[in-house]
Amino acid sequence: MSRILCIFLFYCVITILITCIVPSCTSDYSQNLGQKYVYRDEGGRIKEIFSQESDGEQIPATVISFDYNRQFIIAKQKPKIPQDPLYEKEYLYPLGVDTVYYWIIIKKEHIVLGPMSLDAFNDAKVKYHVPNDLKLD
Repeated sequence: MSRILCIFLFYCVITILITCIVPSCTSDYSQNLGQKYVYRDEGGRIKEIFSQESDGEQIPATVISFDYNRQFIIAKQKPKIPQDPLYEKEYLYPLGVDTVYYWIIIKKEHIVLGPMSLDAFNDAKVKYHVPNDLKLD
């Protein structure tokens, strides 16, 4: 009987360890993008860029590519639907939620442009003098 109890306890301990370790393998990566902007990857489709300022804007999940320098952040995003209720505003996607959208953050002025189509994004890059060395995958 004690051997069966030892085997049972062993499997319980292994199960508890696996349920604690596996979820932590998919989350909690962040990267400082300057001017109090941060890229956060919490695993799955929770990948976003946000401002640490209380009145700052963000690029909601799911950010699939980004690049940045001292002045700008550019990003490619596929909307995560349903939208997280923690976002203070509801983002509207005029081309539908199955479309890839583009964003520009002008860091010094805390201006967030987006969501935009690729054509609108390219026009905005020219208008705001975003350097061509910033590239998206």
